[in-house]
Amino acid sequence: MRRLFGLRYNPDMSDRHYRHIRRTLLKALYEQYREDPLEMVEPERLLPKVDGDRRSLMFNMHYLSDRGLVEMMLGYRPPLFSGARITADGIDLVENRTLFDAKYPPLPDQCEAERADLPLLLAQLADEAEFCAVDGEARRTLLRDVAYLQDEAARPAARWRAGVMLAVLDGISGMLPQTGDGTALPSLEAVDRRLRGLLEV
Repeated sequence: MRRLFGLRYNPDMSDRHYRHIRRTLLKALYEQYREDPLEMVEPERLLPKVDGDRRSLMFNMHYLSDRGLVEMMLGYRPPLFSGARITADGIDLVENRTLFDAKYPPLPDQCEAERADLPLLLAQLADEAEFCAVDGEARRTLLRDVAYLQDEAARPAARWRAGVMLAVLDGISGMLPQTGDGTALPSLEAVDRRLRGLLEV
């Protein structure tokens, strides 16, 4: 913890963490609005969403208020509010899943975190495929297959089509010996091993 512009600054508190807190607060206020649109939510009910950190709650709620996504009633103890509720703009944002995930992305779950290195391996494989000594239809097929693997790995891990991914990898492996150069794609084996390990095949 150090001071920045007279305020305490915690370098461990990442922007991603703050965006996740804002996402959690918006979702909680959205759920409350669905139950009772007129009820204002007290700070005590939102504190568990930020692990009991009043400063974090205050900071993030004022930010969301300045963005017009929540409205707050300031009581006798500003800057802490006495009640809050989500606005129509906040509701529209939460209900637009694509935009909501882009502005306030969820933290990756354990499943996603374990798979974080696969896109990097596939990017390396794509670079190698670009310079692979394969021509004609075989080259187009190779590039298309690697692009497919990259697209599939970009999806949520729970929605991967494992059988198809493994079949594509087997197809790429089967294509290489025909070229007489089994080392044309050095990272292919690493991708295959990593993917089979993740899928526990």
